[in-house]
Amino acid sequence: MRTHPSPAIRTATPADQQTVSDLLAEAFLHGDLADWLIPHLDTRARIYPHYFALHVEHALTYGHIDMTADATAVAIWYAIDGEPLPELPDYTQRLAEVTGRFQPRFAALDQVMHDHHPYDQPHHYLAFLAVHPDQQRHGLGSTLLQNHHTRLDATRTAAHLEATGPRNRRLYVRHGYRAQPMFHLSAGGPPLHPMRRPRVGAQAFR
Repeated sequence: MRTHPSPAIRTATPADQQTVSDLLAEAFLHGDLADWLIPHLDTRARIYPHYFALHVEHALTYGHIDMTADATAVAIWYAIDGEPLPELPDYTQRLAEVTGRFQPRFAALDQVMHDHHPYDQPHHYLAFLAVHPDQQRHGLGSTLLQNHHTRLDATRTAAHLEATGPRNRRLYVRHGYRAQPMFHLSAGGPPLHPMRRPRVGAQAFR
């Protein structure tokens, strides 16, 4: 069987902000939460690049972004140790300007994820794992996970994320994540599935 070489992975820089924002927008355009956030596809396609640009700006400031050298896959991580991360200056206003009448849904997403996050348990948080739609099912997401997990295991650090559907839950289970009690974005809204990967030698966050 012919195997493909593992793609080169590098750390994103501010020069990559537009590229990473566009990649996230394309990867999540039809994602599990997309219809709930913005029901209309054309409107979503217009808003998403600007929405994800806020997240990329935040990650470049406070987190860490791994990306494949050909910019077809990206992972955004944050080191969490005891307290929430700072917001971008004027984030609430900027989010409202970007998302318009859909702002309440995006604000609700931010709030419920904040309310359920285990800030008191040191870990790395996987905020986004995205692969370009044309390159999905080729192992790029697994490659990015394995790359970061090597660092986590070397420092005996746990990991946490929220899966949004069965497909990505299965991916994360294969990489050692364990399901936690799910929660919903709102009454009747879509579920989120917290998952955690214990640090090496531990059975849970310690």
